[in-house]
Amino acid sequence: MCELLGLNFNHPVRCFPSFRGFRHRSVDNPHGWGVARFDGHACQVFKEPVPASDSPLADFLHGYSAFVSQTFIGHVRRATRGELSLGNTHPFVRSLGALEVAFAHNGTVRLPDSDLAARFRPSGGTDSELLFCSLLTRIAERGSDFSDFAWVERLLGEFNQCGTMNVLFSEGKRLYCYRDKTGHNSLWMVERSAPFARARLLDEDWEVDCGSGKNPEERGCVIATRPLTDEPWEELPCGHLRVIADGVVQYAGGC
Repeated sequence: MCELLGLNFNHPVRCFPSFRGFRHRSVDNPHGWGVARFDGHACQVFKEPVPASDSPLADFLHGYSAFVSQTFIGHVRRATRGELSLGNTHPFVRSLGALEVAFAHNGTVRLPDSDLAARFRPSGGTDSELLFCSLLTRIAERGSDFSDFAWVERLLGEFNQCGTMNVLFSEGKRLYCYRDKTGHNSLWMVERSAPFARARLLDEDWEVDCGSGKNPEERGCVIATRPLTDEPWEELPCGHLRVIADGVVQYAGGC
């Protein structure tokens, strides 16, 4: 199965050590990896149709101290639809007005033929990118800026009727996290704030002091398909949207 990673904090952070743990998940998801970060509303994406564990680019980002952001979205891919190519590798990015939006998905959806003529058109051949384009089309038609969280949740629930979907997306300010209504693949969250504790990766015998060098006012949330560390992770409820901004949950779903 594909796996997702999302971070949202109130101060710019490095995605290490979460990315370090997340790279191990490419062993079972070897068909591509990608990570998007935001600087304001501008989005920068690094991705390749190769295993993250074998990637020199992923090695570079792992050690690059300037690779910081308040919001990250990551993905490792196990292909079910679409060839192995850069165009089919997550995260996908599109401009919506003055916003750049990054999106990643796991699951399988079969959208109606009407969505093939959507205002936003996929450049690759995945159902995930078509889902993203269909989502943006509906939001653009409504003239929305994602701020009506309950409406976005209902829209995602509508798309969820067409298959299985866990999605992460962001317009640079907020991280939107939706868990599949049937519980497909799951989605978990951990909150981090002072006093920071030590954490051990579950996929590697490695421990990190989460408070080392941090501002005591820093706070944030990490989202993953499966827990990455031995911290107290919370499983998100099925069919609900969670919206996080400045490291705090703004909307907990259940419309």
